[in-house]
Amino acid sequence: MTADEELHAAARLLLDRAADAIHEDRLTWATGHTLGSKSPVVVDDQERPSVLIETWAPRREAVNAYLALLGPATGLALADWLAETAVELTAAGGFAAGALDSSLDRSGPHNAWSRALVLARAILGSKP
Repeated sequence: MTADEELHAAARLLLDRAADAIHEDRLTWATGHTLGSKSPVVVDDQERPSVLIETWAPRREAVNAYLALLGPATGLALADWLAETAVELTAAGGFAAGALDSSLDRSGPHNAWSRALVLARAILGSKP
């Protein structure tokens, strides 16, 4: 798979997952507490949640803050950036993923494309 194909694949996956997580056009999530037990949760609406995520981690409030940060709005923005970066890379003539892997220590567009590729691979669960 070429680097721009990896970027496009990650953008599609992230877009699909983010879109699937949206309910009633609620793009942002926030930390909150359940009404009864006051357990810390992540919700898409404090008054009438349609998404409610309860974690059971030792530092669950920190985990919840992280999950709220990475709600659908963040996923959609990242998917858009990855897709735009893939288009830029294609317009520049494309590069083999290996060429971008070796450019992480440089500045300029190669570095930005390389960093986007690192993110894409994290989303896809792949390695160089």
